[in-house]
Amino acid sequence: MTRTSRRFLAAVVTMVASVAICVTLLAYYANHVLANSGSFSGRAVNVVLSNGVESLIVDRVTDRVSEVVGNETSAQPAIEDAVRQALSNGQVSATIRAAAVSLQNQLTSGDANSLTLTLPDIGASMASSVESTSPELADELRGIGTVTVLDVPIPSAEASAFHDLAIAGSDSSLLLVLTGALAMLALVISPDRRRTICGLGLGALASGLLAAAIYLVGRGLVVQEFSGQDARTAARAVWSVYLGGLETWGLVLAGLGAVVSVVAALARAGRSRRRIR
Repeated sequence: MTRTSRRFLAAVVTMVASVAICVTLLAYYANHVLANSGSFSGRAVNVVLSNGVESLIVDRVTDRVSEVVGNETSAQPAIEDAVRQALSNGQVSATIRAAAVSLQNQLTSGDANSLTLTLPDIGASMASSVESTSPELADELRGIGTVTVLDVPIPSAEASAFHDLAIAGSDSSLLLVLTGALAMLALVISPDRRRTICGLGLGALASGLLAAAIYLVGRGLVVQEFSGQDARTAARAVWSVYLGGLETWGLVLAGLGAVVSVVAALARAGRSRRRIR
């Protein structure tokens, strides 16, 4: 095989390896977020406690309480504070985690069609926080029953995308091995390994920036898929909490790729100067 043929083949393999780097990054992140039940459910609690979603839940529960106890303006601040305290209650957090695990199973199986959160024990948790100051209100709060605080349809395109990511995440280890093999193959074939290393670094840089762009651009596109303001608030919070790390991972990979490519380019330039001398 001629030197020109080796250089061309190495360039092709380097491009394929660069694509594999991007796919592997997305698959690994999907595996980190979707496959780990503890991580997935913990992020769900963070979504509920985010400013927008927490305010939405407080309004929903307060409206439900008003239906039961009457619209007493003087009691509303105490009710809102009780809701916020209840959301941090261990029993309510356990309910949120259980709902998240159920949603996770639906997403990975491709059966998810709605983001629903019902809180059957929210009244009891609220009652415990106002018992000392208002026993009568506490008794009424225990009787509010189950409150559905979120019921947002998931568009089929987004549900399908999550399902595909979950499948890709399950193959992340295989993809990592494949990416490493492609990089090694490119180095073995290449007649100029410094140039190939520089190309792989640029591929990692591009992959990292693409991952960050997917997070930033995708957030706006996904949120626009939801029509209601409440749904958009929930979608924005879910996207930020669950996919915010993708931006960080992407920027870290881009930084590493930039360092590798610069070092390889400098080493190649230094070698060229020595040859000229």
